[in-house]
Amino acid sequence: MFFKSIISILSAVLLATSLTGCGSGNDKKKNVIVMWLVGSEAQAQKIVEISKTFTETTGVKVDCQAISWGDAHSKYLTAIAGEVTPDIGTMGLTWGMEFGELGAMIDLKANFPEDVAVLDKENFPGLVESTKLGNKMYGVPLDFSEHIVYYRTDIISEAPKDWDSLLAVLKKLKAENRGMVLDWGSLEWIGFAPFLWQAGGDFFSDDYRKITMDSPEGAKALEYFTALYKGGVPITRVPLEQGMRTGDYPIAISGNWKVLSLQLGAPEIAGKWSVAMLPQGPSGKRTAFIGGRIMGIFSRSKMAKESWEFIKFLSTPESQLKLYNSSLETDDLYLPPNMKTWELLGMDAKIKKVLMDQAQDAKGPPPVLGWDAATRFVDEAVQLAVLKNKPAAEVLRKAADDMREELKMH
Repeated sequence: MFFKSIISILSAVLLATSLTGCGSGNDKKKNVIVMWLVGSEAQAQKIVEISKTFTETTGVKVDCQAISWGDAHSKYLTAIAGEVTPDIGTMGLTWGMEFGELGAMIDLKANFPEDVAVLDKENFPGLVESTKLGNKMYGVPLDFSEHIVYYRTDIISEAPKDWDSLLAVLKKLKAENRGMVLDWGSLEWIGFAPFLWQAGGDFFSDDYRKITMDSPEGAKALEYFTALYKGGVPITRVPLEQGMRTGDYPIAISGNWKVLSLQLGAPEIAGKWSVAMLPQGPSGKRTAFIGGRIMGIFSRSKMAKESWEFIKFLSTPESQLKLYNSSLETDDLYLPPNMKTWELLGMDAKIKKVLMDQAQDAKGPPPVLGWDAATRFVDEAVQLAVLKNKPAAEVLRKAADDMREELKMH
């Protein structure tokens, strides 16, 4: 298989250098859980601090080590090849399925079915959907980010409720030499995905066995996405904070972390902006993209039961509240996935409601093996439609055919 070939190469080439200082499985101390966190050193230290309560009740210590997003995927593959994985790994939503299919991670649903069922009910549904394929589940959510709408209330009196009203707002803004920023995903699949879902389409069938993005709904979504760029979304990057501050781009679709960025980076417009859910599409949905990190246990762990208890500990509202509060200081601006945690958050009430409502209508990347590599076909289709004015149905059909060939699907 493709991924096994990758591992063989990495094992020979990278093992000697990539694992230095990573707390490999060969040097674990007794009664210590080794955890790799894809993120900042500050957040890793916060997890160590939080874990002291866990240690007091269980006697098990936690060694949490930060690894960067840029290096993380290759480090995990190398660790799998060298059989020196940590006990717990945090990673992107789709990585658990990839590593799990290699036999490197524990199927949590098979090993801890009752606990997983409880967490599934407590976490936002869009996140849960992205962590499992069939009956297999190799990770549970640690945190998430999502798309929302930002707008200047002194320029746009009301956030667009649907696709038509968004185009109407853009038409008015264009007449004033203004526009809209789309800066999370932009001319890539993440930027396009919400409109595909809002149109009633999807990348795959419900059972993930067929590629369906080249549907009439997919074409309608890409035609609309192209219309947004013609209507005033720039193809070059414009910082949301700058566009909102000057009023040149008084409306934007971006990630939730921009709430803090606007508060800190554009204090002069305090009280002059607000947030809203994404506009409703033809399907009646306002679906946004939701991304984040999951926590999973590697198969070679000798502390699997203890690791699962720690994952459950980090999944409690109390632990998630501590992680969220610390994120305001460390710039790890993720949101807590456990819906019960939101009752405890000291956040502006209106912003909290928008974030919660949007998270209830949000989807993550499809849990399909090989999806991360195949997204390049979607990116190309989006860019051909927007930048080259190619017919939406035509470019999506080619992208879907290329994906079918690469993923060996119908």
